[in-house]
Amino acid sequence: MSLIDDFIENSNDFIAPSYAGNGSSFFSESDGFEPSDPVHMLETGFVSAGLAEDDSRIFTLDRVQFQFPAPLLAMAVSNEILIMALENNHILRIDLQQAHDVEDIEIPRKSGEIKIYKIFFDPTGRHLLITTEQGENFYIFEKWKRAKVLTKFKGIIIESVGWNKSAGSSSDTSTKKILVGSRNGIIYEAEIEPTDEYFKKEEKFCKQVYSLNENLPVTGLRIEQFPASPRKYLIVAATPTRIYQFIGNANSTADLDGSSVFENLLSRYESSPDFQELPGNLPYSELHFFSQYQDLHYQGVAKNFAWLTGPGIYHGNLVFGSQDFGDHVIDSAQLFPYPATPSETDPSTLVSEIPLSIALTEFHFILLYKERVRAICQLNDQIVFEDNIPLKPGETVRTMTVDNIKSTYWIYTDCSIFELIVTREDRDVWKLYLEKQQFDNALQYCMNAAQRDKVLTTQADYYFSQGRFLLSANYYAQSIVPFEEVSLKFVERDERDALRTYLLKKLEKLRRQDLTQKTMIATWLVEIYISKINTIEDLAASSASSEDTSNYKAEQRVLENEFKEFLDQFKGNLDKRTTYNLIASHGRTDELLYYATLIGDHDKVISHWIQERNYKQALDVLSKQASVDVFYKFAPVLMENAPYETVDVWMRQTNLNPRNLMPALLKYDHSNAPENIVQNQAIRYLQYVVQKLKNTDPAIHNFLLTLYATQPTTDESDLLKFLAIEGKEPHYNMDYALRLCSQHKRMQSCVHIYSNMGLFEEAVDLALKQNDLELARINADKPEDDETLRKKLWLKIARHVVEKKQDIKTAMDYLQLCELLKIEDILPFFPDFVLIDDFKSEICQALEGYNKNIEELKEEMEEATKSAESIRSDIRELRCRFAIVTSEEKCAICDFPLLTRQFYIFPCQHAFHADCLIKQVTKSLNTSQLRGILELQKQIEKELSNMNHSPDNAARARPPAQGGFDRLKGLILPEATTHSGDDVAVVVPKLDQLKDELDDLVASECVLCGELMIKNIERPFINEDENDLLASWAI
Repeated sequence: MSLIDDFIENSNDFIAPSYAGNGSSFFSESDGFEPSDPVHMLETGFVSAGLAEDDSRIFTLDRVQFQFPAPLLAMAVSNEILIMALENNHILRIDLQQAHDVEDIEIPRKSGEIKIYKIFFDPTGRHLLITTEQGENFYIFEKWKRAKVLTKFKGIIIESVGWNKSAGSSSDTSTKKILVGSRNGIIYEAEIEPTDEYFKKEEKFCKQVYSLNENLPVTGLRIEQFPASPRKYLIVAATPTRIYQFIGNANSTADLDGSSVFENLLSRYESSPDFQELPGNLPYSELHFFSQYQDLHYQGVAKNFAWLTGPGIYHGNLVFGSQDFGDHVIDSAQLFPYPATPSETDPSTLVSEIPLSIALTEFHFILLYKERVRAICQLNDQIVFEDNIPLKPGETVRTMTVDNIKSTYWIYTDCSIFELIVTREDRDVWKLYLEKQQFDNALQYCMNAAQRDKVLTTQADYYFSQGRFLLSANYYAQSIVPFEEVSLKFVERDERDALRTYLLKKLEKLRRQDLTQKTMIATWLVEIYISKINTIEDLAASSASSEDTSNYKAEQRVLENEFKEFLDQFKGNLDKRTTYNLIASHGRTDELLYYATLIGDHDKVISHWIQERNYKQALDVLSKQASVDVFYKFAPVLMENAPYETVDVWMRQTNLNPRNLMPALLKYDHSNAPENIVQNQAIRYLQYVVQKLKNTDPAIHNFLLTLYATQPTTDESDLLKFLAIEGKEPHYNMDYALRLCSQHKRMQSCVHIYSNMGLFEEAVDLALKQNDLELARINADKPEDDETLRKKLWLKIARHVVEKKQDIKTAMDYLQLCELLKIEDILPFFPDFVLIDDFKSEICQALEGYNKNIEELKEEMEEATKSAESIRSDIRELRCRFAIVTSEEKCAICDFPLLTRQFYIFPCQHAFHADCLIKQVTKSLNTSQLRGILELQKQIEKELSNMNHSPDNAARARPPAQGGFDRLKGLILPEATTHSGDDVAVVVPKLDQLKDELDDLVASECVLCGELMIKNIERPFINEDENDLLASWAI
């Protein structure tokens, strides 16, 4: 069923519009084919492969139920938009996605004035050209309801249009530059852009660009852009007898200046047109193209073409490359004669009838005749479909039109429309290609595994019969022919290379779980490879010709590389022991080592090279290993035979544990090293470990120390450098180091170790014992924080110089080197009778120094006396400070007259009663401060009591300020007890001192402008002890 029928059946409620002339509706009331129409089918089709038969037809002719208000003159379908031109100069437009909506567009001319000749619809379904037999042309754009006249096209009867594919954008309404072929053989270039402005014309450009110089209609035009060269175009033009090719670059500035795009391209062919001529007297012709991506509903590059001519259908492929002017794009063109069929008058006579129209699918030609339609397969030239068109009496077939975007095919008469439905036309193409032995094409169109296997098996058998065994093996491996059968075929022919190829391909295709089969085939391949390599090697050795020898060796290298690739790919499918034995039995050492390396059996490879005494190769293999156990295993033998190279490898492996290498280092004997290797390699490696890798293992450090100490040399520089690097917190055992160095007479090192142990006296004594004064002096300065010890050590050095060396001059020099030593310190070491000439100046300098120190002490005492007198003077002045207070002055807290009670006044001029100030200050003091104030108050009471000798007098003598303490005392301290009186002369100064302390606590700063006021900012308005009162006011 066609697309229109499908929509009609689902639109029962739709009432088609009618016309006032005849009252007929656009759609008839019946659906589908009319039952009375006789349908005669001839479906020869493709012969089934016998694997999966499909009886459904490829081609089906379906009538579209539609009633026309006037005879149909022309029809076009593009992008599922169907256009019909009627004899009454009306244009009907139907969107096949909304088939019930039929748009009627009227041509702005009376029906008697013009007659529509042809219509041309662009592939996007947006631009429609209408040409008349009178040479008038009209244009309709997309949703327009009325056609517009193309005045610049007046007088041109259009026969064909070459549409521009670059005009497919929905945002661009222009047709871009198109080519128009006329009835008289002239090609025009034009551009049409729809506009809604009344005075603006749609045709922006219309110009004659080429003449075919033959008074025949241009029946076909096509513009194709080269895929690899956007500015290069192919233009194909056809007449009833000729087909032209034009190749060249388009004008790159045409879009900017509005000039012609194709004129320069076509003008190059004016003097020498490139065409193919097929003579005949057929008055009409058609040119069709099939796009490479037509099945994707996309305007791709044309893949092949078909040209309707008098002798037959001229068809071929289009191959785009680097062609230029004079070259051809049409390739493999051939003429297909029209099939001869029995004549209607005389069935015994075969007649070749020329079709009215043709269409081109991917694999078929569709031929339209006056009463029937045929489909012919392009691959075998056989008629695969033939159907009589069910015509009504007097009904005439017009032609055929194709929707190249949606790949639909339409036949129309003067009063009917038929859709030729194509269903899976490629389903049996594989078998046709197979019969033609075009195996690659056959595989491309296989639709299931059975078809594919049939093609592969046939292809493999074909190549086997031709003696092309390697190709045959490749395709047998892809088929499901039994493994044993194929293997025997190659074994019987003694085709070991083909068998190897087959086994390789088969091995690649086996499933992961087929472990046994994989192992068997892989092992078999190992044997085949090794045997083949040995055979070629023997041929090369026995060949008399040097050229043959080199050829054999080259072949051997290729085969060895191939074998290594095989081992690399399938090492997981081989049994290690079997493979070792198989390769070793043929004496293939290189391949054996390669296989061992692949499977990670590095022990075997290294052991082999060690047995061969090729330690360099052994180390090369070892250096590539990630496992440290391999290094430990072969360390002793490699360190013994190649110490320098071994240490180089170890130093590149930072993850080694040096403790595990100590057995090899202990076994190493540097005395057996070659003369060119001076440095002990064990020391070299341990130095690297300690200094570069920052190893802190005591065993390693002790071992390195041992190696340094036991070296057959008296030079201790390396050992001392090591000890210096270790620092004051060494990683070696210092007791062990001291014993070792003493045993091997490394006295400088012993001194260094004593020093590190803090035994500076022993270090200096040992240095002096060795008569190394410089070393002793260095160690004497080391106890920097203990001057007594330093002086003692320097005295040892001085005594040694004086008593042992009798060098008084040098002893005097030490007075300059150590500031702790004085001349009087070393004088006792001098002999009883000695001349003072050598140290007379030092004695004088010492006396002068003592005199200078005495003068400095006198100056300091005078300065201290002056400072004390100044302080006493300042104190006296402070006691005499005063402030003037008037009788109107008030307390800054209670606002009562200030002079009524004891008061305080501050430099800021704020004045307070003593009790008001104390009360205010105590609010901000903590408990400990309050206790301090009350303790002072208690002591003051005591002293006052002692002065008055009675409690009553003491109460009267108590100053009013004490009243501020009474309330505090009851809260913090128990009542003061009575004390016995003291002497008045002692009490008064003490009382003054207590009052000063109280002033420091209470009156150290003003409570209104001091730090206390700043702290009160954070003080809450309601104290914690008032919370109960606050709660009582809650509602």
